[in-house]
Amino acid sequence: MYEFMASHIDQLHQIGSIPGPKYNAAFQSGVLSFEHGYSLLKLVDLGLVSSGFALMRPQFECLIRGFWLMYTDTDVWLSKVGSLGNVGVDELKKFEPPMLADMFKALERSEAPAQILSQLKSYREINNIALNSFTHGGLMALVGNGAGYKPKSIYDSLRNSNAVAAINLQMLSILIGIEEAMSPVREMHWRFTDCLPIIHN
Repeated sequence: MYEFMASHIDQLHQIGSIPGPKYNAAFQSGVLSFEHGYSLLKLVDLGLVSSGFALMRPQFECLIRGFWLMYTDTDVWLSKVGSLGNVGVDELKKFEPPMLADMFKALERSEAPAQILSQLKSYREINNIALNSFTHGGLMALVGNGAGYKPKSIYDSLRNSNAVAAINLQMLSILIGIEEAMSPVREMHWRFTDCLPIIHN
């Protein structure tokens, strides 16, 4: 499935996103989300499960950031980021995007697709504790790393990560601004039903 997504993203790269700083930044955020998801899969395949699961939160946050850039009023933030070359490392914190909760609030007031937003909110509500624990080396990561992980837990977690990757591919395709770019996304949903947590007809 990741090979399929990588091939489609390469084609999207060649076309380029809708012109404009916010769309270019959103596209790059989506590419970073893809990279985190792919790295997660590779780490789990190597047996480094805890390290792989630690990437689930940044994978998810990059996707949300992409939607936030696309659908909310981010011009002021983008103009500040444009001056990053003139600031030192200690000042970078002032230029960070909003926290995840604030991005969700902004998206709720925007024209972001309600169905996708609802899916992403549900994902966060269900997985938030685990995402934080693995990313910050918390109890779930410590216990799992010591006692090992049940195959079903790994399988279910990978399918949840794949669901984020699938929504991310949809966002990247929307950012191109061409209807035909969505065709591979629809193909992926019926072609890789065994990789995703929802069976698509």
